[in-house]
Amino acid sequence: MSTEIINNLQNQIKIYQQMFEQLESGSAPAPPVLPTNNIVRPKQNYIKSEDILKLFKISKVEYNNILVIIN
Repeated sequence: MSTEIINNLQNQIKIYQQMFEQLESGSAPAPPVLPTNNIVRPKQNYIKSEDILKLFKISKVEYNNILVIIN
């Protein structure tokens, strides 16, 4: 029984060695690490409703109509 365990462990070691060799031979250079401390903050604290309406290409009246329909 102990020889069987030793053989199994030796086979596992061979497999790990082969995997390690494959990783060493086929490894590409690591991608560059980009700094993550660059935080972009908006210049305005909030988005104006006029800008939102322009974004959706609707008028104030159309927006009000939508609100009335929803409520």
